[in-house]
Amino acid sequence: MRFFTLRVILNLILTSFLIVLYAACNTALNITGMDISSIYNGQNDNSLQLSQLYNLNDSMSTLRVILPAGLILPDPRTKKYSKKGLLKYEIIGAGKRITLIDSATFAISDTSGSRSYISHTWTFKAPSGMDYFVKATYSVPDIAEDFPLLEYFSKMNRLSQSWYRFQNESGEFLGGNITAYAQPVRMVTEDTSSMKMLVKLYSRNFATPLPPFVEQGRPPFDYSPDSTFYLEIKNGKTAFFNPVQTGFYFFQPDTAFEKGPSLFRMGTGFPKVTQHSQMRDALQYITSAKEFQKLKSYKIPKVAVDSFWIANTGREDLATEFIRKYYSRFESANKLYSSYTDGWKTDRGMIYIVVGKPTQVFRSFEQEVWIYGDYDDPRALKFYFNKVQNPFTSNDYVLIRNPYYKTSWYQNVQLWRR
Repeated sequence: MRFFTLRVILNLILTSFLIVLYAACNTALNITGMDISSIYNGQNDNSLQLSQLYNLNDSMSTLRVILPAGLILPDPRTKKYSKKGLLKYEIIGAGKRITLIDSATFAISDTSGSRSYISHTWTFKAPSGMDYFVKATYSVPDIAEDFPLLEYFSKMNRLSQSWYRFQNESGEFLGGNITAYAQPVRMVTEDTSSMKMLVKLYSRNFATPLPPFVEQGRPPFDYSPDSTFYLEIKNGKTAFFNPVQTGFYFFQPDTAFEKGPSLFRMGTGFPKVTQHSQMRDALQYITSAKEFQKLKSYKIPKVAVDSFWIANTGREDLATEFIRKYYSRFESANKLYSSYTDGWKTDRGMIYIVVGKPTQVFRSFEQEVWIYGDYDDPRALKFYFNKVQNPFTSNDYVLIRNPYYKTSWYQNVQLWRR
């Protein structure tokens, strides 16, 4: 009788969990109505890429995108490369309600003698006091699927990331707020008023996440910086500074608030895996605790990595194939999910590396939903990631963990251990 009662309770808990997640999935779908899974294919040549997104003033913002170049083929007669397509966008604002703020369609046409990237920049309405999504699609003749872009930015106050950009000594702006090099950069903003910023460096080593069926609370963050310095903004620019130390640099325009832009200084070679110690550490996701401790006991990390893959595949050629596939996902996770830590060490990075690219992805202002299988199939594997209100980044999501994932997780892990 006790066993029966416990079994009923567990089934009710699981049913409730699935109902809540289904409702969350519908919310994410209804806000934008866009499946953005193709953004996660890891192939930059065949995706619509964000280059710059920043606020001009309290009513207007601007966006620069790089259009897909991987599909471009030369005209057999002229040997020229033609890029033609339609770029559509919507600006979706979240205030008291979800509102369509602006929209337009552009015809893109360009011809050149090389298969070079082309970009498109436009300015759009975005009043202050709201959070936003830029929802864009690029369609190309004779290509059935559109190329989507769904990017979040905030104009809730003057302290958010989208009011600031980083520029190197050559005058080029960084693509976002991540750099893998110790190069002099400066902060640039459209606001020409003078201000003094406190800059805090956090050089931390964050732990890798546990499997999705294991409950894991995030430990409180220690806001005590490892070092500090000051930068002064004059006429919309700071002096150049060199982010030599890896970690993230947090800029506080107003020290009364833990809000402001950040610059993430990743290791040299990022997003690629450049060290055998990194290759070994990434094996935590597909090894037991005992196995991983054994790998760490090797004095030479390369020996540990080679021994694992050869032992678990049985053949050198198969080991080479698995290594290429596994660490290709490692690199893609770094490109897609990095923020305060490397992308491969986030919840989304862990799922992406082990399970692979989801079939469908939907995103709302509060959540991202990954679906492996058909949307309406109750047997489809679905992961739900809640957006974290992180003062350093808008790209921080945590997985809703549940014992429900245990069986499917071990099945996917086993695929790496044939």
